[in-house]
Amino acid sequence: LEKECREVNKRFFTFYDKRRPYVILKWAQSADHFLDKEFQPAQISNAFTSQMVHQLRADEHAILVGTNTALNDNPSLTVRKVAGINPIRILIDLDLKVSADFNIFNTEAPTIILNCVKNETREHLKFIKVDRQNLPQQIIERLYESNIQSIIIEGGSYTLQQFIDRGIWDEAMVITNNKLFFKSGTPAPRLNLEPENISIFNECAVSRFRNN
Repeated sequence: LEKECREVNKRFFTFYDKRRPYVILKWAQSADHFLDKEFQPAQISNAFTSQMVHQLRADEHAILVGTNTALNDNPSLTVRKVAGINPIRILIDLDLKVSADFNIFNTEAPTIILNCVKNETREHLKFIKVDRQNLPQQIIERLYESNIQSIIIEGGSYTLQQFIDRGIWDEAMVITNNKLFFKSGTPAPRLNLEPENISIFNECAVSRFRNN
């Protein structure tokens, strides 16, 4: 049962063997592969897949978004539709553009801000300084140093694609609403692999990929 045991303990093995968190990519897209409609936030997931996303958050140690996602969507990144503990929130905000009154800075969960300005800890917020060069690798190293064993990367598209292009990921969960056609907006990341499996929840398909 070695394969089954490794699957159960995949976060542990990745953290200690590869010296990095277990990385899960996640995004939702329209049938024509856009993340939003005309660059404005739009509902893509349905009730079933939305609950699945919140269960994913409850299962993993941390969740990461970039500056544009924080500014455009103002997400809380907390667990709300299932029972569970909120993940540690990670924000890439190199120039500290996100205002302190945004949801990601509320006291519902600890938050790490990866930035180019300062190292500082105050209450539930921790600012960690990084360089702009080779950012995905730096992020992984800083999170490893912070003892984070698994992370969901929710985007946006540019952040997700950086991790895909560098091969720094283990699983991906892609939700596609087959009845939505946005025609324009932010293109979804490109993942040139066949899914390991696909589950159908009414109009939404959940494709799961594994980086072997």
